[in-house]
Formats: sequence, C-alpha cells, structure tokens
Amino acid sequence: MVFAENGSLVVPGQPLCMIEEFLPGVNVKQLKDGVIVSMKIGIVRYDFSQRIVKVHSLKTIEEIRVGDEVLVEVKDVQEKIAVSEILAVNGRPIKYKRVAIILPNPKIKQEMNKFVGVGDLVLAEVVTVFAGVIGVSIWKPRLGAIYSICNSCGNFLKRTEKTLVCTVCGNKEKRKIVPIYGNLAKIGNMIGGGKWS
Repeated sequence: MVFAENGSLVVPGQPLCMIEEFLPGVNVKQLKDGVIVSMKIGIVRYDFSQRIVKVHSLKTIEEIRVGDEVLVEVKDVQEKIAVSEILAVNGRPIKYKRVAIILPNPKIKQEMNKFVGVGDLVLAEVVTVFAGVIGVSIWKPRLGAIYSICNSCGNFLKRTEKTLVCTVCGNKEKRKIVPIYGNLAKIGNMIGGGKWS
C-alpha cells in the first residue's frame, strides 16, 4: 500500500509505503512495523523497476568532510578554543552556515586569543566531524587568519614585519596569519564570487 503519491511533497515521519512493496532508498527509513517513512522535507519518488522509494530533499545542506579547507568567521574566543561560523568550503560559498570549533594546538600553551580574534576571517582545515560537531585546525603553515579585526576599534589590522597594526587607532595585535593575509580578492572569490576583486 502506497501512502504518498509519486512526486508529492512529503515531510519527516510521513508514511510512504510498506517494506513489502519498496526498499528504502535515500532520505527514507524503515520503522519496526515495516512502514517506510520520509526523513526529510522533499519530493517522494518511487522506482517501480528497482522497487526502491526515495525522497529528493528540498533543502540540501552541504556535506563537510575531514580534510576540507574552510573559510570561517570567528564569533567567540575562549581560553582554549574559538567558536566560528563556516562561510565557504574548498573555495565555494555555502548556502547554510554551520558552526565549527577551532581546536587548540596541544604543543602550544598560549591562549587562543593570541592566534585569532572575534570577527577574523580564518582559513582552517576540518580535522573532525563527530555527532554534528565540526572541529577545525589552523596549525598548518598555510592556515590562519586571512583578515583580522582590531579588538579596540573594530577596523582592519594591517600586516607589518612582526605584528598586525590597526589602520585607525594604531593598536598592535598578534595573530596566526596566512601568507596571503589581507588579500580581499581571494576572500571575495571564496564568499561571494569576487565582489571585492
């Protein structure tokens, strides 16, 4: 017995059919009583030749994997970690922002605020994805802050020989920066198709 018509809109938990009729495919699951239900909001599709039912999701969230390079915006800096929001994955902007934790380097005993600050745009690498929590690292030489904000006045920190200096108030700060620090064209390409280039 088919409960939802082929091509119709379904919601999570909505019964689609019985296991005797179709095998579960993408975005569906079988309950203990043999009923196959949708796991996503989407369009149900029945493959009558292979006897598989699946749901094509209306909202696709980009999958983030270990090894991906991400551009994040730092939202909060704590003693050992920093909380950030992922803006781009492997050089492409993402539609739905995800939270990532910048993990500490076990070899370095300094606090995280010596390496990143709130508002900074940071290149990082995904090192762990567990139970929906994304952990990223900035500890390789090519990773770190690409654009930093002054903690005193909120303006851009310009790179000098040994430190970063605020272009407005002159405040000096330290960050772990990337070789292409301050390259607005690169940032623009990653988060919006080059609007700053």
